[in-house]
Amino acid sequence: MNVEIIIKPELMAPAGDWTMLSTAVQAGANAVYFGVDKLNMRAKAANFTVDDLPEIVNFCKENDVKTYLTINTIVFEEEINQLEDIIISAKKRGVDSIICWDLSVAELCCKHDFPFCISTQGSVSNSLAASIYKKMGAKRIVLARECSLEEIKKIRANTDLEIEVFVHGAMCIAVSGRCFMSHHMFGQSANRGECVQSCRREFEVYDSASDKSLIVGEDYV
Repeated sequence: MNVEIIIKPELMAPAGDWTMLSTAVQAGANAVYFGVDKLNMRAKAANFTVDDLPEIVNFCKENDVKTYLTINTIVFEEEINQLEDIIISAKKRGVDSIICWDLSVAELCCKHDFPFCISTQGSVSNSLAASIYKKMGAKRIVLARECSLEEIKKIRANTDLEIEVFVHGAMCIAVSGRCFMSHHMFGQSANRGECVQSCRREFEVYDSASDKSLIVGEDYV
């Protein structure tokens, strides 16, 4: 007799401020992810500070909710010391895991024996890439948002890492972690949490060969 085993997934929700955090917990989220200061993909959000970590963790633990700190942007040389201070503080305060994709964050998490997950910004779209991150010490991979359900199924069959996928949120015309359009046009990098979503504007595309123009609507370039 074959017995089908159904594993209930962990439902994780974003928490950009206290209102979002309490709402996510009250709505039944199993986990929340949030950033502190500006080293996350929500640079324009209010964000928490390192000083908020004790209260965040205590509130979540009281409600049996896991906490994931996002440090999922590109990290520059002058930010390394700040980065390490944040990781040390997060571990000390009891944060469950870090979500990252810059290898400097992964390296410091390993140094301080702190669990980390690879963000969707890492563009993991196959099991071989997943195996590389596993060797580095990652406990989970957040697959690239471009993966289809069939591709997710195949990756799941070929890795024993925990797998996370997005089921709701903003879509993007570019491969996760690879877009430079916002920075090129406005000096605000999508890989630093500053995307102005310029791809969603209406553009006029001109073909000089046929001397014709095409209006591309707000459904993306």
